[in-house]
Amino acid sequence: MNNQKQEKSFYRGSAAAMTEHAAALIITEAYHSIADHGRFSLVLAGGNSPRSLYRQLAYGIETGCLEHYGLRLPDGEQTEKNGQFTLMPWQQTWIFWGDERCVPPGHPESNYRMAEETLLLHSPLPVDHLFRIPAEQADAGRAAEAYETAIRSFFSIPGHPHTPENVPAFDLLLLGLGEDGHTASLFAGNVQALQESMRLAIAVDAPNGNPPGKRITITLPLINHARNVLFFTSGKAKARLAEKIYRKEECDLPASLVSPVNGRLFWFTAQP
Repeated sequence: MNNQKQEKSFYRGSAAAMTEHAAALIITEAYHSIADHGRFSLVLAGGNSPRSLYRQLAYGIETGCLEHYGLRLPDGEQTEKNGQFTLMPWQQTWIFWGDERCVPPGHPESNYRMAEETLLLHSPLPVDHLFRIPAEQADAGRAAEAYETAIRSFFSIPGHPHTPENVPAFDLLLLGLGEDGHTASLFAGNVQALQESMRLAIAVDAPNGNPPGKRITITLPLINHARNVLFFTSGKAKARLAEKIYRKEECDLPASLVSPVNGRLFWFTAQP
Protein backbone atom coordinates (compact mmCIF):
# COMPACT_ATOMS: atom_id res chain seq x y z
CA MET A 1 0.00 0.00 0.00
CA ASN A 2 2.91 2.36 0.59
CA ASN A 3 3.67 2.60 -3.12
CA GLN A 4 0.16 3.09 -4.41
CA LYS A 5 -1.18 6.24 -5.94
CA GLN A 6 -3.27 8.30 -3.54
CA GLU A 7 -6.91 7.25 -3.40
CA LYS A 8 -9.67 9.54 -2.16
CA SER A 9 -13.20 8.63 -1.11
CA PHE A 10 -16.09 10.73 0.18
CA TYR A 11 -19.05 9.32 2.10
CA ARG A 12 -22.13 11.11 3.40
CA GLY A 13 -25.12 9.78 5.28
CA SER A 14 -26.82 9.44 8.61
CA ALA A 15 -24.77 9.49 11.79
CA ALA A 16 -25.53 5.81 12.41
CA ALA A 17 -24.54 4.70 8.90
CA MET A 18 -21.35 6.77 8.78
CA THR A 19 -20.30 5.61 12.23
CA GLU A 20 -20.83 1.96 11.32
CA HIS A 21 -19.09 2.30 7.95
CA ALA A 22 -16.06 4.14 9.38
CA ALA A 23 -15.70 1.63 12.21
CA ALA A 24 -15.94 -1.26 9.74
CA LEU A 25 -13.21 0.28 7.61
CA ILE A 26 -10.93 0.80 10.62
CA ILE A 27 -11.42 -2.75 11.87
CA THR A 28 -10.81 -4.16 8.40
CA GLU A 29 -7.67 -2.08 7.95
CA ALA A 30 -6.43 -3.24 11.37
CA TYR A 31 -6.51 -6.86 10.28
CA HIS A 32 -4.87 -6.08 6.94
CA SER A 33 -2.07 -4.19 8.71
CA ILE A 34 -1.49 -7.11 11.07
CA ALA A 35 -1.42 -9.55 8.16
CA ASP A 36 1.09 -7.29 6.39
CA HIS A 37 3.48 -6.31 9.20
CA GLY A 38 2.25 -7.77 12.46
CA ARG A 39 0.63 -4.76 14.18
CA PHE A 40 -1.81 -1.89 13.75
CA SER A 41 -0.94 1.70 14.68
CA LEU A 42 -3.96 3.98 15.11
CA VAL A 43 -3.95 7.73 15.78
CA LEU A 44 -7.07 9.09 17.49
CA ALA A 45 -8.71 12.46 16.90
CA GLY A 46 -10.11 14.67 19.64
CA GLY A 47 -13.21 16.84 19.82
CA ASN A 48 -16.81 15.66 20.00
CA SER A 49 -17.42 14.18 16.55
CA PRO A 50 -15.62 10.83 17.06
CA ARG A 51 -17.37 9.89 20.32
CA SER A 52 -19.89 7.64 18.57
CA LEU A 53 -17.14 6.15 16.41
CA TYR A 54 -15.07 5.22 19.46
CA ARG A 55 -18.07 3.59 21.11
CA GLN A 56 -18.67 1.57 17.94
CA LEU A 57 -15.03 0.46 17.82
CA ALA A 58 -15.27 -0.68 21.44
CA TYR A 59 -18.42 -2.67 20.65
CA GLY A 60 -17.34 -4.15 17.33
CA ILE A 61 -19.07 -4.49 13.97
CA GLU A 62 -21.68 -6.97 12.80
CA THR A 63 -19.71 -9.28 10.54
CA GLY A 64 -22.35 -9.15 7.82
CA CYS A 65 -22.02 -5.41 7.40
CA LEU A 66 -18.44 -5.73 6.14
CA GLU A 67 -19.71 -7.15 2.85
CA HIS A 68 -22.40 -4.49 2.76
CA TYR A 69 -19.69 -1.81 2.67
CA GLY A 70 -17.54 -3.70 0.19
CA LEU A 71 -14.91 -4.58 2.80
CA ARG A 72 -13.03 -7.88 3.10
CA LEU A 73 -10.88 -9.22 5.88
CA PRO A 74 -7.57 -10.76 4.81
CA ASP A 75 -7.78 -14.42 3.82
CA GLY A 76 -6.62 -16.81 6.51
CA GLU A 77 -6.30 -14.13 9.20
CA GLN A 78 -7.82 -15.19 12.51
CA THR A 79 -10.25 -12.53 13.75
CA GLU A 80 -11.58 -11.70 17.18
CA LYS A 81 -15.28 -12.47 17.45
CA ASN A 82 -18.13 -11.99 19.89
CA GLY A 83 -21.11 -13.82 18.48
CA GLN A 84 -22.02 -12.13 15.20
CA PHE A 85 -19.65 -9.23 15.87
CA THR A 86 -16.11 -8.80 14.57
CA LEU A 87 -13.95 -7.06 17.16
CA MET A 88 -10.86 -4.91 16.93
CA PRO A 89 -7.61 -6.90 17.34
CA TRP A 90 -6.74 -5.02 20.52
CA GLN A 91 -3.75 -7.14 21.50
CA GLN A 92 -1.99 -6.12 18.28
CA THR A 93 -3.17 -2.50 18.23
CA TRP A 94 -1.19 0.53 19.43
CA ILE A 95 -2.92 3.87 19.98
CA PHE A 96 -1.59 7.42 19.64
CA TRP A 97 -3.22 10.86 19.63
CA GLY A 98 -3.16 13.54 16.95
CA ASP A 99 -3.34 16.49 19.31
CA GLU A 100 -4.01 17.44 22.89
CA ARG A 101 -4.90 20.50 24.89
CA CYS A 102 -2.32 21.39 27.55
CA VAL A 103 -4.39 20.09 30.45
CA PRO A 104 -4.10 17.07 32.78
CA PRO A 105 -5.44 13.78 31.36
CA GLY A 106 -8.45 13.85 33.68
CA HIS A 107 -9.51 17.37 32.65
CA PRO A 108 -12.93 17.71 30.96
CA GLU A 109 -11.25 19.25 27.88
CA SER A 110 -8.68 16.46 27.52
CA ASN A 111 -8.79 14.46 24.29
CA TYR A 112 -7.30 11.55 26.22
CA ARG A 113 -10.17 11.64 28.71
CA MET A 114 -12.75 11.63 25.91
CA ALA A 115 -11.12 8.57 24.35
CA GLU A 116 -10.82 6.91 27.74
CA GLU A 117 -14.53 7.37 28.49
CA THR A 118 -15.78 6.23 25.09
CA LEU A 119 -13.21 3.63 24.04
CA LEU A 120 -10.37 2.69 26.36
CA LEU A 121 -12.43 1.75 29.42
CA HIS A 122 -14.52 -0.58 27.25
CA SER A 123 -11.70 -2.30 25.37
CA PRO A 124 -9.09 -4.89 26.45
CA LEU A 125 -6.25 -2.77 25.06
CA PRO A 126 -2.97 -3.41 26.92
CA VAL A 127 -1.91 -0.37 28.95
CA ASP A 128 1.54 -0.36 27.39
CA HIS A 129 -0.06 -0.02 23.95
CA LEU A 130 -1.08 3.59 24.69
CA PHE A 131 1.05 6.56 23.69
CA ARG A 132 -0.58 9.51 25.42
CA ILE A 133 0.65 13.06 24.73
CA PRO A 134 2.16 14.32 28.04
CA ALA A 135 0.46 17.68 27.59
CA GLU A 136 0.15 18.37 31.32
CA GLN A 137 3.88 19.14 31.52
CA ALA A 138 4.72 22.75 32.31
CA ASP A 139 6.92 23.11 29.23
CA ALA A 140 4.75 22.36 26.19
CA GLY A 141 7.74 22.42 23.85
CA ARG A 142 9.51 19.70 25.80
CA ALA A 143 6.30 17.70 26.00
CA ALA A 144 6.04 17.82 22.21
CA GLU A 145 9.67 16.69 21.92
CA ALA A 146 8.99 13.80 24.32
CA TYR A 147 5.97 12.73 22.26
CA GLU A 148 7.96 12.87 19.03
CA THR A 149 10.72 10.79 20.66
CA ALA A 150 8.13 8.19 21.70
CA ILE A 151 6.75 8.01 18.15
CA ARG A 152 10.21 7.63 16.64
CA SER A 153 11.13 4.96 19.18
CA PHE A 154 8.00 2.97 18.37
CA PHE A 155 8.84 2.98 14.67
CA SER A 156 12.62 2.67 15.23
CA ILE A 157 13.18 5.76 13.10
CA PRO A 158 15.96 8.16 14.15
CA GLY A 159 15.32 11.82 14.80
CA HIS A 160 18.57 12.97 13.28
CA PRO A 161 19.19 14.02 10.69
CA HIS A 162 15.80 15.73 10.30
CA THR A 163 14.91 14.72 6.77
CA PRO A 164 11.62 14.04 4.98
CA GLU A 165 12.66 10.40 4.68
CA ASN A 166 12.78 10.02 8.47
CA VAL A 167 9.01 10.21 8.89
CA PRO A 168 7.12 7.13 10.13
CA ALA A 169 3.93 5.86 8.52
CA PHE A 170 0.98 5.21 10.83
CA ASP A 171 -1.42 2.57 9.58
CA LEU A 172 -4.49 4.76 10.11
CA LEU A 173 -4.80 8.32 11.29
CA LEU A 174 -8.14 9.84 12.33
CA LEU A 175 -8.79 13.55 11.96
CA GLY A 176 -11.61 15.90 12.82
CA LEU A 177 -12.59 19.09 11.03
CA GLY A 178 -13.36 22.43 12.63
CA GLU A 179 -15.88 24.82 11.10
CA ASP A 180 -12.92 27.16 10.55
CA GLY A 181 -11.12 24.45 8.58
CA HIS A 182 -8.59 23.47 11.24
CA THR A 183 -7.63 19.86 11.79
CA ALA A 184 -5.73 18.32 14.71
CA SER A 185 -4.48 21.59 16.29
CA LEU A 186 -3.30 23.10 13.03
CA PHE A 187 -5.04 26.46 12.64
CA ALA A 188 -5.10 28.77 9.65
CA GLY A 189 -3.46 31.65 11.51
CA ASN A 190 -0.41 29.64 12.55
CA VAL A 191 1.71 29.78 9.42
CA GLN A 192 4.81 28.47 11.17
CA ALA A 193 3.03 25.31 12.31
CA LEU A 194 1.55 24.72 8.85
CA GLN A 195 4.95 25.11 7.21
CA GLU A 196 6.77 22.82 9.67
CA SER A 197 8.63 20.30 7.53
CA MET A 198 10.89 18.36 9.93
CA ARG A 199 9.27 17.99 13.34
CA LEU A 200 6.60 15.37 13.96
CA ALA A 201 5.01 17.05 16.98
CA ILE A 202 5.06 20.69 18.08
CA ALA A 203 3.60 22.99 20.71
CA VAL A 204 1.24 25.67 19.39
CA ASP A 205 -0.82 28.56 20.68
CA ALA A 206 -4.49 28.29 19.73
CA PRO A 207 -6.10 31.65 20.58
CA ASN A 208 -9.06 30.79 18.34
CA GLY A 209 -9.40 27.25 19.63
CA ASN A 210 -12.26 25.93 21.74
CA PRO A 211 -11.15 26.56 24.39
CA PRO A 212 -8.25 28.94 23.60
CA GLY A 213 -4.84 28.00 24.94
CA LYS A 214 -1.69 26.01 24.34
CA ARG A 215 -1.85 22.68 22.58
CA ILE A 216 0.41 19.97 21.23
CA THR A 217 -0.21 18.67 17.74
CA ILE A 218 1.28 16.35 15.19
CA THR A 219 2.40 18.05 11.99
CA LEU A 220 1.50 17.80 8.32
CA PRO A 221 4.54 15.70 7.35
CA LEU A 222 3.49 13.02 9.84
CA ILE A 223 -0.17 13.21 8.82
CA ASN A 224 0.64 12.97 5.13
CA HIS A 225 2.88 9.93 5.54
CA ALA A 226 0.08 7.81 7.02
CA ARG A 227 -1.08 4.78 5.05
CA ASN A 228 -4.69 5.79 5.64
CA VAL A 229 -6.11 9.15 6.75
CA LEU A 230 -9.76 9.24 7.77
CA PHE A 231 -11.66 12.48 8.41
CA PHE A 232 -14.76 11.95 10.52
CA THR A 233 -17.10 14.93 10.83
CA SER A 234 -20.63 15.53 12.04
CA GLY A 235 -23.12 18.27 11.30
CA LYS A 236 -24.32 19.95 8.10
CA ALA A 237 -21.91 22.91 8.22
CA LYS A 238 -18.85 20.68 8.49
CA ALA A 239 -20.23 18.37 5.82
CA ARG A 240 -20.52 21.28 3.38
CA LEU A 241 -16.99 22.42 4.19
CA ALA A 242 -15.66 18.86 3.87
CA GLU A 243 -17.16 18.52 0.40
CA LYS A 244 -15.62 21.83 -0.70
CA ILE A 245 -12.21 20.65 0.49
CA TYR A 246 -12.65 17.26 -1.14
CA ARG A 247 -13.59 18.90 -4.47
CA LYS A 248 -10.67 21.32 -4.13
CA GLU A 249 -13.02 24.28 -4.09
CA GLU A 250 -11.38 25.33 -0.81
CA CYS A 251 -7.59 25.01 -0.89
CA ASP A 252 -6.28 27.44 1.71
CA LEU A 253 -7.46 25.84 4.94
CA PRO A 254 -5.30 23.56 7.10
CA ALA A 255 -7.52 20.54 6.39
CA SER A 256 -7.07 21.10 2.66
CA LEU A 257 -3.33 20.55 3.12
CA VAL A 258 -3.93 16.95 4.13
CA SER A 259 -2.84 14.92 1.12
CA PRO A 260 -1.24 11.55 1.88
CA VAL A 261 1.98 11.00 -0.02
CA ASN A 262 1.31 7.34 -0.78
CA GLY A 263 -1.78 6.58 1.25
CA ARG A 264 -5.55 6.69 1.05
CA LEU A 265 -7.76 9.59 2.15
CA PHE A 266 -11.32 9.01 3.39
CA TRP A 267 -13.95 11.59 4.25
CA PHE A 268 -16.93 10.50 6.38
CA THR A 269 -19.57 13.19 6.93
CA ALA A 270 -22.27 12.22 9.38
CA GLN A 271 -25.40 14.33 9.15
CA PRO A 272 -28.56 14.38 11.28
